[in-house]
Amino acid sequence: MPAPIMSLSRRLSEHADKQPDVLALTRLGPDGEPASVLDYGGLWQRVGGLASRLVETGANGKPVLIPEHNGIDYVVGYLACIRSGAIAVTAHAPRANDRSGRLDSIIGDARPVCALASTDTIGKCLDIGSPLLRELTFHATDDPDLDAEGDADLPEVDLDSIAMLQYTSGSTSSPRAVQVTHGNLIANLDVMRSMFYRDGSVGTVCWLPLFHDMGLIGMVMTSLVSGITANLMAPEEFVMRPIRWLRAISKTRSEYSGGPNFSFSLCVERTSPEERAELDLSCWKIALNGAEAIQPRTIERFVDVFEPCGFDVSAMQPCYGLAESTLIVATRVPGSPLGFKHISSNALADNRLVTCEAGAVDARRITTCGPPISNHDVRILDAAGAFTGSGGEVGEICVRGPSVARGYRQGADADANVFVDSLDGASGPWLRTGDLGGFLGDELVIAGRLKDLIIVGGANHHPQDIERTAEQAHDDIASGGCAAFAVQEEALHGGERVILLVELVRERSRALRSRPEEVDDVRTTITSKVRSAISSEHSVALSRCIIIKSGGIPRTTSGKVRRAAAAAAWRRGELPLIDGT
Repeated sequence: MPAPIMSLSRRLSEHADKQPDVLALTRLGPDGEPASVLDYGGLWQRVGGLASRLVETGANGKPVLIPEHNGIDYVVGYLACIRSGAIAVTAHAPRANDRSGRLDSIIGDARPVCALASTDTIGKCLDIGSPLLRELTFHATDDPDLDAEGDADLPEVDLDSIAMLQYTSGSTSSPRAVQVTHGNLIANLDVMRSMFYRDGSVGTVCWLPLFHDMGLIGMVMTSLVSGITANLMAPEEFVMRPIRWLRAISKTRSEYSGGPNFSFSLCVERTSPEERAELDLSCWKIALNGAEAIQPRTIERFVDVFEPCGFDVSAMQPCYGLAESTLIVATRVPGSPLGFKHISSNALADNRLVTCEAGAVDARRITTCGPPISNHDVRILDAAGAFTGSGGEVGEICVRGPSVARGYRQGADADANVFVDSLDGASGPWLRTGDLGGFLGDELVIAGRLKDLIIVGGANHHPQDIERTAEQAHDDIASGGCAAFAVQEEALHGGERVILLVELVRERSRALRSRPEEVDDVRTTITSKVRSAISSEHSVALSRCIIIKSGGIPRTTSGKVRRAAAAAAWRRGELPLIDGT
């Protein structure tokens, strides 16, 4: 018989027993120096005390909100839920003048019985939080009495029980609560630990929001189950000055870190040669790149700029995943070549992946995401509901395996056509991801979102392709700063017309504020170049090309373009147009 699976609590308690003085968590300040630290012994003592309070108040088995900032207290609260059997509800701290409504939406949906946060954050929750937030009972994650409280009477948690509600980023719909079990977490963490970590690994740097699965599970939890140090940064500290992320890696000699495609682009665009000269990135062994479309051009620019700093291209780790499968689904095998390939755009429009020479007229360069992770089955479902063969057909990506989550909290209606018992005669449960892709050999290629697909003149066009072409048409267009979507046009008898939103780079946007007389010329020049490039490469005539201010495209919390939200903002006339003001 196979050995029983060890719970997360037991794994972490073993680290606390064997290496109590090893740093588990470090919160880095803006200067890159540790602002606070907690070793494994102290972490597990504090977690045990807080978990005991949750059990005493009857919170085990019930949702518990974590409205905290990126830092040690967030992790303490999350692990206390894991240890006690409470259901962690990943969220963010309240923000002044926040009009998104996301936090209230989470509270209203999850209906938590209490909340966990630091004393300082609790004060802010009560001061600037909404009535829904203020009504909750809070437990302080930094209460000094926690260190004196034990966890001897805490129950063992069943692997099939719900560990957390991970709210999706909402790129095509409102965020939904994915029910991730303890078994799901362990399955995904074990894969990442075995692939990305080795004996002697030193540490991780994480600036990603901890309410997002890539930050919490992919960075922090993977580090902790591996017994190494997780160095935490605030997301805004990275966005304000991207060099802080790279300095943190260099200073801590961390081997593991990562982020979405845009984060690597920001590092190229917003660091100076003088700042880069201080870096030694030779320690960086795994640079996880996921959560949004991965651009070969971004990877190449990053490598060109930071290779002199010691960064090795072999560290770049493209991957694909989603909350509904806990986190990671497919990833490059470390040590294997990066999957840069050229495919035919014409074949892709016909739902086929066909490699071609770089000089071909319709050549498009892509990055594969590697093979599926071990013990998981990934297949491609065509429009007729049948699994495709291995000939490079493009369809909906479907996943089966121990990382596939229990379903959405809302139940059967929300799960319909997402979590299904069988597909094409193969028993599940299967996860229908809603993402389009196919295989080149054994490597997964992501083509886009099923709901975002644009159909013009009977041909399929993936918005990412149109956006990529537009982005390269003019130097003033921001990296990742385009959003393409289609709207129905009655005059076309149900046909679609294509709208493109274009953000300018920050420097250009700022310059136009002081020189508004140049706005019309800039708009005309960029629109002309974009229209020409898209018409030439995709045979698509844009109905509208709209130049908007930097940051004007709606995005998810992980940086993905929300095309449906962008279309809605366009219809309502709410886009922040470039006007020189």
